[in-house]
Amino acid sequence: MPDEPISRLIEGSQSGCLLLHGFSGSPLEMMPLAEALGRGGWTVAVAQLAGHGSPAELAGARAEDWLHSGRSAYEALRTRCARVAVVGLSMGGAVGLVLAASAHPAAVVAISTPVRMKRLIARASRVAARVLPYVPVVMKLGPREREMRRYRSPARRIPLRATAEVERLLGTMGRALPHVRVPVLVVQGRRDWIIPRESAREIAGATGGEVLWLPRSGHVATLDRDRGLLYREVAAFLRRHLDRKEGGSDGAAD
Repeated sequence: MPDEPISRLIEGSQSGCLLLHGFSGSPLEMMPLAEALGRGGWTVAVAQLAGHGSPAELAGARAEDWLHSGRSAYEALRTRCARVAVVGLSMGGAVGLVLAASAHPAAVVAISTPVRMKRLIARASRVAARVLPYVPVVMKLGPREREMRRYRSPARRIPLRATAEVERLLGTMGRALPHVRVPVLVVQGRRDWIIPRESAREIAGATGGEVLWLPRSGHVATLDRDRGLLYREVAAFLRRHLDRKEGGSDGAAD
């Protein structure tokens, strides 16, 4: 686990946004969104979740470690900001929703966040993990456009045993959802084949949240073709719920 929970900080107003990356990802995949929100005037912190320094570290990480990372980063940002919203990608969205059930941030944005692992993927991972500790990343999930590829996660191997911890985290999230009492924006790409298609509706239904569909985006929506729409809608949502007085400018467009 990193000693410093915040990997990158963009100074702004007394309203803050905490960004959490996905499983086997890195803070890089959140940086274009962070920079867009920074142009909107908010203080933006990008966290690195536990175990995401190397495949070996990730193999030893537990769901509780990821939750601890998210909470530590949230508390660190709260020392700087009067109000904080949490924006998470995939597993980071799950961490943000669990955090929201107890810490009560100003708002939560959950991007490409699953309600559960697809059965075939989960079953195959459990079986393979008994004989194959790591699998190579043979197909990158994104981005499709060349200018965004420098933000792609540098991970080359994924520890299969860690997928069981992802399942545990999603179970914790499912139990936490009925206790989320803050505004929630759920974002899902229509070309995301990684997570169950019903995820966005189930999360929104359990939390009373809004749903934003991205017509041309896959799983790593922060870097995909609808990223301009994503940045604008997240900024608009935060203006409504994070800091109505200061709000920020329209600089959060792509």
